[in-house]
Amino acid sequence: MKKYTEKTIKYYNAVADNYIKGNATVVLNDKIGRFVSLLPGKKILDIACGPGHDVDNFVAMGFDCLGIDLSEKMIELARKNFKGKFEIMDFFDLKLADDSFDGLWCSSIFVHIKKKDVPEVLKNSKKILKKNGVLGIITAHKYERIAKQNDTREYTMFEKKELENFLIEAEFEILVSEIFPYGGKDRVFMIGKKIIN
Repeated sequence: MKKYTEKTIKYYNAVADNYIKGNATVVLNDKIGRFVSLLPGKKILDIACGPGHDVDNFVAMGFDCLGIDLSEKMIELARKNFKGKFEIMDFFDLKLADDSFDGLWCSSIFVHIKKKDVPEVLKNSKKILKKNGVLGIITAHKYERIAKQNDTREYTMFEKKELENFLIEAEFEILVSEIFPYGGKDRVFMIGKKIIN
């Protein structure tokens, strides 16, 4: 685990009970709908799944979904409240077989990754994707942010073109790339398909 990730996990373990009750767990059905419409199969990995709301939604839609997170408290809440499979796992060290998932769902994970580490995460992600597998990302668009005193999270924001470039360099074909408003801020929504060389 990266040192800065430890601080992020500490924050989420502390706020998990309130987090699951708040609007941060709203399922963005239109984004999920576009993501699943591009999947070549039924197997999804939700990376940094939090308390499991998106996993529950994927399962209700008929998908075989595994949710992973490093926050023990979030995984505990996910197992208690939602359908699906959940495991404590580091997205920098995925203990999963190569070519084993049709889709990777990454809602609000890239916001907690330093930009210098994004290529590593994309490389690891690409390995576990099947042929024509897709990667769905929702993350924070660049804006002026004032962190609260007790907020120990890494908080990284991206310009749309910047995130596109990361995916292109990692050999993903960009299928969807847009900015949308959510929670009073702009977000980036992107879907990339694994390119087979």
